[in-house]
This record gives sequence, structure tokens and C-alpha cells, in this order.
Amino acid sequence: MEIENIMKKYFVIGLVAIIGIFAVMAVPGASAAPAEAGTQGPYEGTFNGTVYAPDGSSAPMSLIMTHRGRVVDGTVFIGEGLTVDAGVCGAAPIPASSVQANGNSSATNPNLLSASSSFDVSGINVKVDLNSKVSGDKLNATAKIDLPWVCGGDQVLTSTLFRAA
Repeated sequence: MEIENIMKKYFVIGLVAIIGIFAVMAVPGASAAPAEAGTQGPYEGTFNGTVYAPDGSSAPMSLIMTHRGRVVDGTVFIGEGLTVDAGVCGAAPIPASSVQANGNSSATNPNLLSASSSFDVSGINVKVDLNSKVSGDKLNATAKIDLPWVCGGDQVLTSTLFRAA
């Protein structure tokens, strides 16, 4: 029983570490090119709102981004209150944190960003699919955490943020 609890603890600690990539849903992947000068894109500015987990927990979230050409750079701040539940693999609160990231908007629609990433969590591969869309002053984003079948169902984090005036 003690070994099972230790395994759960390390798996959940690993999941907590990758929650920082939720921020990447707003600015996924690594930039393929340097930022282009010129017109600002729809992800430009500061967005404030909330990130939600399926268990009903939530935390405040802010994004501060620049968007030039297709290149998006930014910093994401997540406050306290969010919990990730990995089913039988355990659950844990996500500490307040900030993450810097960069990426590229869609070549055909600058209002869309999407990416997939894989992370090793306690020797188990965990895939995260990230998607976001800006509509005017509103940004909606999702991060699907594809947990191993042994843990239970996948987790989908969602966020709704609004451009700061």
C-alpha cells in the first residue's frame, strides 16, 4: 500500500509540473522564426480570466502577449486554486506559477493557435493537446491532458479570458 501511495505522489507531482504547459495553449510550441515587425495580431495585449478543471476547481489566470506576424510571445500567470485529478493515479493542487512561452498563430487564421506536446511523468508518456481562439476581446482555450488508461479519464482544462482595457 505504501508503494502505491508513493507512485501516486510522484505521478501527481509530475502532472503538477506539466500543468505549466497549460499556459502554452495560449502560446504553443517554439517559434520557427524571429518576431516580424509591423502589425499587431489578435493575441497582442493582456488577457485576464480563469482556468477551470473538470472537478470544479479554478484559478485566476493572466496572459501578457505580443503578436507580430505569426509570432506570439508571452508570459502566463496562474494563481492558486486549481486541482488536477488523475483518477487512481492521484490528485494535487497546482501552485501559483508563471511560465514564458512562444509560438506561431495559424497561417490561415491568425485568431487560432494549436499544438500537441508529450511529457514524461514518472516514466509514463502524457500527451497534451492545446487549442485557443481569440474572438474580439475574448480568448477561449482548452488543454486536454491524455492520461494513461490506468489512471482513469483524461482531464480537460478550459479557460476564458478577456482583454484588459
